[in-house]
Amino acid sequence: MHKRLQQGFTIVELLIVVVVIGVLAAIVIVAYNGITASAHETAVRADLSNFAKKVEVYKVQNGAYPSGTAQLDSMQFSVTEGSYDQTRNNFYYCPSADLTEYAVGVETVTDVQYYMVNGTTGPGSSLSYANTCAELSPAGTGGNMGHDSAGTGWANWTQ
Repeated sequence: MHKRLQQGFTIVELLIVVVVIGVLAAIVIVAYNGITASAHETAVRADLSNFAKKVEVYKVQNGAYPSGTAQLDSMQFSVTEGSYDQTRNNFYYCPSADLTEYAVGVETVTDVQYYMVNGTTGPGSSLSYANTCAELSPAGTGGNMGHDSAGTGWANWTQ
């Protein structure tokens, strides 16, 4: 009688390995997407914190918050561009009429919105120029847009 040597794997064994690899890959992809989203949100919150510090330094040096592009340019502030939704207008800056308060509105690439008023950041919704200015009391009437989706892209004061 001859003994038959088994070599290789059966189809069932190979299918089990493929299924296990597929499940592990799905878990890794979901975890990666969550980590990426968290990283974008953290970068945007860090940008807002840095902006608040820069704008406070500007106020100490000049007696008021920045009113326009030239003043914002002088702050030498930059954003983490890849963390913002660039398919829409973004990073709205709105000072109060008397330049004693300011509001900022932003949206992350993961569609999370934030408003910051005088250095305090909170969740946002319905992000727009008007809604950002409405965060002030009384509402601000003008300001600047850090990202224009119509073609000009990021403003100099955000780079």
